[in-house]
Amino acid sequence: MAAFTVAVFVWCVSCCEVCNAREVTNRRSRAATAAADDSTTESSLWLWRGRWRIPHFPLPTFPSTAHGLTCPPPRWPYLSRPRPVGPRHDPHRQGPRHGAPKQIPPPTPTVDPTLRPPPPVSVPPVAEPTPPIGAKGDGNTDDTKAFQDAWTASCNVEASTMVVPANHVFLVGPISFVGEHCQENIILQLDGTVVAPTDPQAWGGEHWLHFDKLSRFTLQGSGTVDGRGSVWWRRSQSEDLNVDLLDVDNDADDGMDSEDADTQAKEEMSSMPRNKPTAMGFDHCLNVTFSGIKIQNSPNFHLTFDHCVGVLVRNMSISSPGDSPDADEIHLGNSQDVTIHDATLACGDDCISIVSGCSNINIHDVHCGPGHGISIGSLGKDHSRACVHNITVRDVDLQGTTNGVRIKSWQSSAVAVRDVAYEHVSGTYTKRPVDLACSDSMPCEEITLSAIDLRPSSQKPPSHDDGPFCWQTFGRLTTPIAPPIDCVQIGRRSSNRIKSGQDSC
Repeated sequence: MAAFTVAVFVWCVSCCEVCNAREVTNRRSRAATAAADDSTTESSLWLWRGRWRIPHFPLPTFPSTAHGLTCPPPRWPYLSRPRPVGPRHDPHRQGPRHGAPKQIPPPTPTVDPTLRPPPPVSVPPVAEPTPPIGAKGDGNTDDTKAFQDAWTASCNVEASTMVVPANHVFLVGPISFVGEHCQENIILQLDGTVVAPTDPQAWGGEHWLHFDKLSRFTLQGSGTVDGRGSVWWRRSQSEDLNVDLLDVDNDADDGMDSEDADTQAKEEMSSMPRNKPTAMGFDHCLNVTFSGIKIQNSPNFHLTFDHCVGVLVRNMSISSPGDSPDADEIHLGNSQDVTIHDATLACGDDCISIVSGCSNINIHDVHCGPGHGISIGSLGKDHSRACVHNITVRDVDLQGTTNGVRIKSWQSSAVAVRDVAYEHVSGTYTKRPVDLACSDSMPCEEITLSAIDLRPSSQKPPSHDDGPFCWQTFGRLTTPIAPPIDCVQIGRRSSNRIKSGQDSC
């Protein structure tokens, strides 16, 4: 058995030697032939792999038999001979190209003649908002009922929007937008112009546009609310001065002589009600936003918030002539958490007035003038109790106002004013830069004046009596202050006396 195994082993070794000898002979023969045929051709014993050339050993002719056995194909590097690689075929070698590459035309798509192209998609034009149903929007027809019907329809749908479109003038009489039974998040988009009636028969209340008991309500847009209050102002001036102050020149422009204008104005003043209406008033509202609207020429106050919580007024403007009487622009009473910013205010009275029951009021980035400035009060009239606290007025520009910052209190009244800050207030004044008149019985406390820069207006030369005035005012000053204010008592008031229940808000 052992002799047989040795014989088989010797036989296998001899077969392999025969195969290897034949391969070496064939390889040498092919190399000599290739070198003789073309000396420029790369040797077939080298193979380009990327940028590197490695030895290449082509396969012999297989199968090869020796002594009746088939030799197995050798392993690498006995690989199949690749296509010769020269300078023209090396993609990594930089050199001149021989002619432009052949352009292969794209395949021609086949179109089924039975198919039809899809019809063009027509986009309908965006329609402009239309006036509320029944409204004319011509400035002469009474659209009050149409507005009331549109509000009733919007009131019943949560997050609905009532649109007052642009390019229309709507004549609207006294109207109430009551939200007691309405859904929340209603938007009134006012882009058109709303004007008040001048017919005396149309009036009878204290408000023109009244918003009551609304929750999460937004009034926004780019429209105008015009109170047309000139007739009311003439009557008020006539009653105050006991003379008829008539704008004869303006009436003469309409083609009337002075006698006819005087007669017509007297008739208008005698027929108008004594109670001048407020242009826009919000009562008992929660989380209200007022944005973008312009209010002008209100007979009385322009915009009021009474018993409201969570009010935001921004990016709006109010204007009326500088001699319009009792025409406060924004009036706050018994309201909390109110923010007013980016507003332009010009009128004949206070730009912003803050009266009893207000707290957490933040006013900033406001331009005021003409007018009486930004005022707290008046407070404590007829010996009434009043409380105002946590008021901040900052980054305010006053131009030609009678006063800069002001607190108005009736003497011998129970008035508590504390924690009030005026910061970065600048501009010009015609009477006093600072007028802080607090109550004898309850002085103002924690009043802070910081970075005040108020200069006298060129319209009136300053005098000694036009300087800062303070009465029973305790607080602190931080520089710079112009003009110098020496009437504020630094620190807190003496606590020797027994405090009453009226001393705190």
